[in-house]
Amino acid sequence: MKISVNWLKKFIPSFSPDIPALVEKLTFLGLEVEDVLGCRQLDERIVVGRIEEVDRHPDADRLTVCRVNTGQGELLQIVCGAPNVASGMVVPVAMVGAKLGQPDGEAFSIKKSKIRGVQSFGMICAADELGLSGDHTGVMVLDPASPLGAPVASLLDTDAILDIAVTPNRPDVLSHLGIARELALPEDIVIPERHMIDFAQTADLVEIRDREACPYYSAVAIRGVQVGESPEWLRQCLESIGLKPKNNIVDITNYILHSLGQPLHAFDLGKLAGGRVVVRSDVSASFTAITQETCTVGPGMPVICDSEKPAAIAGVMGGLDSAVTAGTTDILLESAYFTPSFVRKSAKKAGISSDSSYRFERGVDPLNVKRAAECAVSLILELAGGEIAAAQECGKEPSELLRLTLRPQRVNAMLGSSIEPETMSSILAGIGFVHTATTAEGYMEFLVPSYRVDVTSEIDLVEEVARVYGYDNIQPSVQMVTTYPESRRVPEYFPDYLRSLLIGLDFREVLTNPLIRRSEAALFDQCLISVLNPISEGLEVLRPSLVPAFLKVIAHNIRYGNKDLKLFEVARGFIGKDLSEGNELPLEAFSEREYLVMAITGSRNPRLWNQPMEKTDFYDMTGSVGMLLEKLNLLDKSSLIAYNENTVGIELELTGGQGKPRRYRAGVVQLIDAAVLGAFDIVGEVYIAELDTAVLQDCFASSITYEPPSRFPAVQRDLSFILPLEVPVQSLVDVVRASDSLIRAVTVFDHFVRGDQEGGARSVALSLDIADYEGTLLDERINDILEKAGSSAGKKLGAVIRQV
Repeated sequence: MKISVNWLKKFIPSFSPDIPALVEKLTFLGLEVEDVLGCRQLDERIVVGRIEEVDRHPDADRLTVCRVNTGQGELLQIVCGAPNVASGMVVPVAMVGAKLGQPDGEAFSIKKSKIRGVQSFGMICAADELGLSGDHTGVMVLDPASPLGAPVASLLDTDAILDIAVTPNRPDVLSHLGIARELALPEDIVIPERHMIDFAQTADLVEIRDREACPYYSAVAIRGVQVGESPEWLRQCLESIGLKPKNNIVDITNYILHSLGQPLHAFDLGKLAGGRVVVRSDVSASFTAITQETCTVGPGMPVICDSEKPAAIAGVMGGLDSAVTAGTTDILLESAYFTPSFVRKSAKKAGISSDSSYRFERGVDPLNVKRAAECAVSLILELAGGEIAAAQECGKEPSELLRLTLRPQRVNAMLGSSIEPETMSSILAGIGFVHTATTAEGYMEFLVPSYRVDVTSEIDLVEEVARVYGYDNIQPSVQMVTTYPESRRVPEYFPDYLRSLLIGLDFREVLTNPLIRRSEAALFDQCLISVLNPISEGLEVLRPSLVPAFLKVIAHNIRYGNKDLKLFEVARGFIGKDLSEGNELPLEAFSEREYLVMAITGSRNPRLWNQPMEKTDFYDMTGSVGMLLEKLNLLDKSSLIAYNENTVGIELELTGGQGKPRRYRAGVVQLIDAAVLGAFDIVGEVYIAELDTAVLQDCFASSITYEPPSRFPAVQRDLSFILPLEVPVQSLVDVVRASDSLIRAVTVFDHFVRGDQEGGARSVALSLDIADYEGTLLDERINDILEKAGSSAGKKLGAVIRQV
C-alpha cells in the first residue's frame, strides 16, 4: 500500500516529518515500510523558460521552431513537436548538458542537434519526460510568474511515497486516515469536509434482499453533474500513489477510498433500468466489469442489480454498462458495508481483484460508510456541480461498540514489563480506544473503535499496549536472554564445521524429526520426555538419541533399493531425568545435548565388475571416526576402549592445568543389535558412531596452522644431557625448545638410565632442527644457540651436557 506524505499532511496539518524517523516509527508500530519512493530529482540545468516566438518548421508539418527566453539574454532556438506550444507560455526547458531520466531507469543527456535541417539547442519538456506524471499530451505549462532561468526543481513541491506492507489483520490502516491514527492523537486529526445528508429510511433507490451479505447500504442520487477532468490537486494526489486519473466523479471515489478507507462506487443513473438498485445473491448471468473482463455471476454471489441485470459485483467491481462516462449527467453514489466472507468468495469466483475487494475482504469500518458518502458528495458538488435529488439508507449500522476489560497485572505478567496502568490507558486512548471505567480490582474497561475489527479480546489489547509502548523498550527477562561468545575458536559455527568435514569424508547428511514414536524411543531409553499434545501417533516423545530416527531413514532407503549408505546428522537429543532424585523444577526434568551420529551399512565399495563385493565392518566405522578426529587435530590424543564385542568407546586425553591430563568420553562406535534392527525391519549389519559435539568442540585444537618451510638451509644438531631421574624428559624438551626462537623442533632419539651415577640419572639425546627465515645460518650463530640451550637446561632443570 502506498501512502503520500503530502496527502498525509491534510489529515495532520502540524505534521512535519523526518522521513527516516517516520519510517522507523511505522516499522516499530508493526507497519513495515518496504520502500520510500520520491519524485525524480531534476537536473539543475532544467530551467524555467518563456516561449517568445513560434514558427512552423520549414521541412516538417508537425514540428515547430521556438525561440525561448531562459533569462540569459540570448534566445535559444529549440525544435519542438508538442501540439500545444504557443507564444508567451512559460515552460520547463532542458538546457544542453541536462540529463533526463527514462522509465527504465537510464538517463540521457540533451545535446545540440540538427532536426530536419534546423539546429536545436535544448528541449521543451512534457510532464512525463520530467517524471512528474504520466501526461504526454503536450509540454508542461508552468506558473507565468515563475522566474526565468530558475531551476524547475526549486518550484516543485516534492513528495515522499511510503510503500507499506500491511498484515491481513490490520485493515484499519489501509488508508491515509488509518496511518494518521497511528501517528497522531484523535483530536489532532482533521477529517475532510462533509455535506451533511438526511438519509431517508424508505425510498425507491435501494432494496436489500440479502441482509446477511449486505447489512447496510446507502445511496445518493445527484442530478445535473458535469463530468470532466479533475483539478490538478486531485490528479496529483492519485498519480502520487500510482493511480491514473479518469474523470472527476471516478477520481473522487478513488480519493475517498484512499483517504478514508471506504470503497465507493458511482453508477450512471440514466443507465440503471428502473432508476434503482437491488442487492441480491440469487442471480445467474454474464457480467462485464469496468476493466472489460467478462465473468459469470451465480447464486451465492451478492451483486448490485437494476431492474433487469447485474450492474456491479458487490464490493468487488462495477459494471461496464453502468459506468460513468463523459456523457453522464445523473449519478447514483453507493457507499455500503458488505460482509467480508461474501466479498472474498465473490472475488475468487469472478477472478477479479480490486482496491475495493482488498478492503472489504479484510473488513471496513461500518460506522464510516455514511461519513465517506457525505465527504464524497461534498467534493462532487464542488467539482462537478449538480444537486442532491434523493438519499436513502437501507439496513442498520452497529448500535453498540465492543466493550473489553483489560487487567494491568495480566499485561505486565505477559510482557514481563512494569508499565503503569495510567500509561496503558494513555497508550490505548492515543489510538482511539475509549476508557470508560476502572473497577475496584483495578481492571480497566475500554470501548473498541469500530474501525479496529481485529480487536476482539483482552489479548488484543495487550498486543496494542506492547506495540505502541515499543517492544524495544521492554527489558528481556533473564530466562530469555541469549548470550553469544565474544570470539569463536573456528571461523564458522562448529556444527557447520563438522558437517563440512563429514561431507568431505563422503558421508551424506540427513535431517530427522526430533519427535518420534514411543515404542521406538523405548528401545534406547526408558526415561522419556512426552509431548503434552502430540499432533500424531508417531510424534509422541522427544528422541533420547538420534539413532532411532536414523534407523528409520536407513530402513526407508533399504526398502527402495538403496542399500549402500554412509549417513550423518548433527542434531540434539533430549534426555529425561527422574524427578524423584531430588529435581523439583520442571525444567530440571530433562536435558538436551547436541550429537554427531554417523552410520555405515551395505558394501564398502560401489558395485563394480573389477572389485569384489565386500561388506562394511567395524574397521570402516572406526577408520571414518579416526579420519574425523585427525581433521580436528585430536587423533593423537584419542584412544579406543573396548566395552564389549560390539561396542567401542572413544576417549580423548588432553593436558590440563599444571600439566595434569584429563580424560573426556567423546562417544561410542557400535554394531546395532540384531533385535533392535528387527524392530525397524532392517536385515543386515548397521554400524553407528555417536559422538558428543560439545566434547569435540571443547577439545578441538584450532590453533594448528600451516607454516611454510624456510627458503634457507635448515641445520640439525644433536645434544646429549645427563638429566636427574625426577625431572620429566618432556620438561627438558620444552626448555630446550623455548631457549631460542630459531629452534623449530626438538625430538628425543635416545634415552637410557645410567645406574653408575649417585642418586640415579638418565641420559637423554636430543635432535634440534634449527632454521632461519631471514638468511643462511653461520657457525657462530649455531654455536650460540647450542650454548643457550645447554645453559637454559642447566639453570632450570639441573641438566648437564654430556656431549656436543
